[in-house]
Amino acid sequence: MYLIEPLLNFFYRKTMRSVLRFGSVEDHPVPPRPAADTDDYLLYVHIPFCETLCPYCSFHRYAFTEELARPYFDALLAELSLYKKLGYDFKGMYVGGGTPTISLDGLTRVLDYCRANFSLRELSVETNPNHLTDRHLRVLKDAGVNRLSVGVQSFDDKILKAIGRFEKYGSGREIQKKLSDAQGIFDTLNVDLIFNMPLQDDASLRADLAIIDKLLPDQVTFYPLMTAPSVEAALRSTLGAVDFRKEKRFYFTLLESMRKNYTGSTAWCFSRKKSMIDEYIIAYDKYVGVGSGSFGYFNDCIYITSFSLEEYIAKIHKGELPITRVKKFTPRENRYYFFLMKLFGLELDKKAFQQKFGRPYTQELFLETLLLGLSGAICEANSTIQLTDRGRYYWVMAMREFFIAVDTMRDACRNQS
Repeated sequence: MYLIEPLLNFFYRKTMRSVLRFGSVEDHPVPPRPAADTDDYLLYVHIPFCETLCPYCSFHRYAFTEELARPYFDALLAELSLYKKLGYDFKGMYVGGGTPTISLDGLTRVLDYCRANFSLRELSVETNPNHLTDRHLRVLKDAGVNRLSVGVQSFDDKILKAIGRFEKYGSGREIQKKLSDAQGIFDTLNVDLIFNMPLQDDASLRADLAIIDKLLPDQVTFYPLMTAPSVEAALRSTLGAVDFRKEKRFYFTLLESMRKNYTGSTAWCFSRKKSMIDEYIIAYDKYVGVGSGSFGYFNDCIYITSFSLEEYIAKIHKGELPITRVKKFTPRENRYYFFLMKLFGLELDKKAFQQKFGRPYTQELFLETLLLGLSGAICEANSTIQLTDRGRYYWVMAMREFFIAVDTMRDACRNQS
């Protein structure tokens, strides 16, 4: 097994970046939702504003100003109404960024519209520790938010200082206090942490895990550090070089620790009860993305909205959906996507696969599942395929490269805007 991780890393990187190649919007316009479509859809809303921009983050974001934000939220509401007119409805809603809670007024306008016009049963919003205030928490609770996801990244003050979060959000001890005070307000309080940052060592990771054992939040998501090309230089200058050789050791350390009080929701998310997760792409086979730089997957296509705020708002003012790029999946790519995402959620329902694609997974993905079985990544249960512990780490690698490929594609789109 010594060589398998480097080979898988190479394979995942090459595969993920090659599949995310986009074509003409004119060839694949967004259709009205078919009347016969009974699938549940999720709505993803992107709020691309932050107080300041963190050096390790390659998400689509801008430094916040009222002059930028005010017309943006107006356009966002208009875009939502366009999807409403096309017949789309949503059972779940996830608001990401950026920092969605940076403008409570703008955010609550969006949440109020969506609750009034769509059949939402779960609503998740991302935030940062400085917004765990009494006012923010009360407004979000009153707006119907039932899951709050807090970007913490680390409780280690040395790391927080190196990535510019200590001055913005406070020390690890102060963040712990804010998280403790916020518990119990929402159905789910999720804490986002990052592992395998260059300054992180075994002691630092174990200290973060000890804090989680003490706080026992409803949910914890441990992301591996993802290094898109646009942030590699900034990461090296602030944190040092990334060493993926540590990643596997760190992952099994946290997996062993989290099992004491949590069950796995995905390969890197751990929950104390059934809950919505950050990786909504697992729970929902179809999702619509609104807001500048958002992604949607439905109609067998990935749709991307404009990364330029000016272009995004201008298209909305003309009554057009601001989609600028489309990737039409082939039948084989659809099978791979379904296989990858469902197993990232730790198991694949064999009957669901056959119903969706017409043939058993053993026929559609024979070679892939054979190799995964021989490598010890998957095992058979009565009605499902499940990831082993080794398979969980392989899927962490795969999803890391998937999101890096998405970030790389984001960079290319921004440069062309």
